[in-house]
Amino acid sequence: MNILINCSNLKIGGGIQVAHSFLDLIKNEKGYKFFIVLSDFLKCQIDLGEYDENFKFYYYNIPYKLNVITGIDFFLDNLICNYNVDVVFSIFGPTYWHPKVRHIVGYAKPHYVYSDSPYFKIISFKERILLSIKRFFHLRDFKNNSDILITENEDVTKKLKVLFPKKNIYTVTNFYNQIFDFPEKWDRSLNLPNFDGFTLLTVSANYPHKNLKIILHVAKFFISNHKNFKFRFILTVEKDQFPIDYFKEVEEHIVFLGNVNILQVPYLYSKVDAVFLPSLLECFTATYPEAMRMEKPILTSDLDFARSLCNNSACYFKPLDPIDISNKILLLVNDVNLKFKLVDFGLKRLSYFDDYKMRAKKYMEIIKK
Repeated sequence: MNILINCSNLKIGGGIQVAHSFLDLIKNEKGYKFFIVLSDFLKCQIDLGEYDENFKFYYYNIPYKLNVITGIDFFLDNLICNYNVDVVFSIFGPTYWHPKVRHIVGYAKPHYVYSDSPYFKIISFKERILLSIKRFFHLRDFKNNSDILITENEDVTKKLKVLFPKKNIYTVTNFYNQIFDFPEKWDRSLNLPNFDGFTLLTVSANYPHKNLKIILHVAKFFISNHKNFKFRFILTVEKDQFPIDYFKEVEEHIVFLGNVNILQVPYLYSKVDAVFLPSLLECFTATYPEAMRMEKPILTSDLDFARSLCNNSACYFKPLDPIDISNKILLLVNDVNLKFKLVDFGLKRLSYFDDYKMRAKKYMEIIKK
């Protein structure tokens, strides 16, 4: 069987982590020929020297302008034709591409299945219009350009089956990357400033639905009302992506790391006190199992997606209320027993998810069907 793994549309965020994990775990697969298409954002994280001759790699970033309408991509279509590819697995869509063979596509667009999210209350009318346009084209792509969809959350699968009643849809949950289990492979080159206070980590791209700007208001509240509380937030975003100029007083409480390599992430977790995720929308986020694996308490939004994934292993807050968020952070800081309980529940909760080996196995089972 000739299998094309399409990662040409992956840029930042959880998709990179999932692709990296899957590609690492299939490198010992025999009896198949793999044609792997990597985006510029992924190619620097894959060591081609670790793969046998049954793997061929190509670098390509899928263009969207014409593909949106035509569903044709000459580069990818030529790979299908030249190598007699039997099946395509696009790690995540939309791809705006309709290959002439069976196409399996990952789905991770929470905006279209969680319409009751508070996210839709904070965006402008213009943003809602643009999102409606995106929704039309994205859902059309998932409907017309895929044969099988894979979600990361059973609740999302149920909702998608209402949208696409004739589509085959499977659930394969996310998990932490296998690098977390091999400390000898961690990249420890990130040097955080020395600090003797409470450190909160947010591993996330700065998408609007991630609600990272609320951190500025939380920090401002702490400065005004809890002057003796030493705290800092560590963010994996660039400083110029944040409206910090309007909150100069909080600047010293935020560390901007920019994009971090997956090999750097476990060590980063080991250097913090808690994980903070104020997201308003998710299908799944690897932040949760990563924090559980690294035995860090989780502070996150009190929303359905978060409770369905974390259950009793997180401390929940109102994601748009900086006062409530601040109070929950202080609760965790001052209650050692709560911290231990959340960590213990988190370690037990990991068994609820498909681990990285099971995820790769399930992907391959779906591909080979």
